[in-house]
Amino acid sequence: MSGKLRQVEQYIIYSSPASSVYRSQGNFSPLEDRHTGDNIALWIEEVAEKFDFSLHDDVQAIVHDNAANVVKALRILEEKHGVASLRCAGHTTQLIVNLALKELRINKALGAARSLVTYFHSSEVATLKLKLKQEQFGTPQHKLSQDVPIRWNSSFYMIKRLLEQRWPVTATLSDPEVTKATKHYLDMRADQWSILGDLHHALEPFEQATVFLSGEAYVTVSVLPPLVKGLQKSTQKAFESAPIATFQTAAAAEIASRWKVETTYDEDGKNVCIFAAALDPRFRKLKFLSTDDIVKVKIKLQTLALDARRVRVREEPDSPSGQLDHSRGQKPKSVLDTLLGSDEEEEMEDDDPAHDQREDAVRNEVLLYFGGKAIPKDKNPLQWWNENETKFPSLAVVARSYLAAPATSTPSERLFSAAGTIVSKKRASLTKEHVDMLTFLHSNSK
Repeated sequence: MSGKLRQVEQYIIYSSPASSVYRSQGNFSPLEDRHTGDNIALWIEEVAEKFDFSLHDDVQAIVHDNAANVVKALRILEEKHGVASLRCAGHTTQLIVNLALKELRINKALGAARSLVTYFHSSEVATLKLKLKQEQFGTPQHKLSQDVPIRWNSSFYMIKRLLEQRWPVTATLSDPEVTKATKHYLDMRADQWSILGDLHHALEPFEQATVFLSGEAYVTVSVLPPLVKGLQKSTQKAFESAPIATFQTAAAAEIASRWKVETTYDEDGKNVCIFAAALDPRFRKLKFLSTDDIVKVKIKLQTLALDARRVRVREEPDSPSGQLDHSRGQKPKSVLDTLLGSDEEEEMEDDDPAHDQREDAVRNEVLLYFGGKAIPKDKNPLQWWNENETKFPSLAVVARSYLAAPATSTPSERLFSAAGTIVSKKRASLTKEHVDMLTFLHSNSK
């Protein structure tokens, strides 16, 4: 296949009003031009045209990483189509943790750990002796894990495994058959083991958050604001170790800086994560916001619900608005009518006795929803909306729109990895159409 395969877009949709799961689909195209922001924006528009959906009307947000060209592309799409830009929470976590791990003594301890693991991986004698020591100490016969620079949580898993195998490893390194006298420095110092122990506890909340947010079979975007607040709280835990205290301070500062948009209500912003959390019955109390912002969010959601109600009424053939739209035929609306509302629409609302009733109904719907008790955290919010859609018909429409967005681009990356397995050296003649079909079958046949 000519050109390099790149994943242009992966989107997750709410499959149906009666569903409680997500369904994903990917599109792959050979991108032979430069990966500039302008080109990426154009490619995403081509994907929308190919699958016949509108970026303006059908897409609430596009999840992406923090690369400068991708950020520029989303800025272009936001200006042209009004689609919200949602940075991948997994990639953001990677940036936060990597920066915090730059503390000198932590760096040295991690470097010593990597050297230790590398030595065991390269020495057959050391590996065999380690198995014997594991039997003697009664520890699980696990291999040591090596970390990789592009995944911070691989460092977490390396530390976790080393702490589990500390005494068998130390005993193995003290064996003269394994380690020559000149190489005893391979074993880490006591203070380095102590740093790794504390670092494991400091990193654990970030690892759990990353694993949860990377899921694709459940709602994740609504969890992000309260989860970020939880991560901020975890950085306040006191450690006697000065290096870990420095890590906590740096991580807290990065969280506040990089996740400000996702956790703060902005009257002029898209507020995708905030609205999603508000429409998730597990977090509808919005405890992560101030009282003033909670009121603003409720007012905005009432407006969105009222808009959804109006659209639904206009689509009903027996409604006055539906009859009015039909009688107009193909009469175009001016730009001023689009912005201010046409005279016919205003007259229709003035003459429609049910207009005020609809507003009251939506207002009561919002009050009833936010006045309800938050459901347990382990419950499925999509299932809850399926069961309560008749009770909150207007809010249910808005909820489906916001809860469908994933918090990370991990599902997209998994799909791209699957395509990389499909397109191998022995199958280099596959056309992009066949790659699309094989990837679709791989993703949706489970």
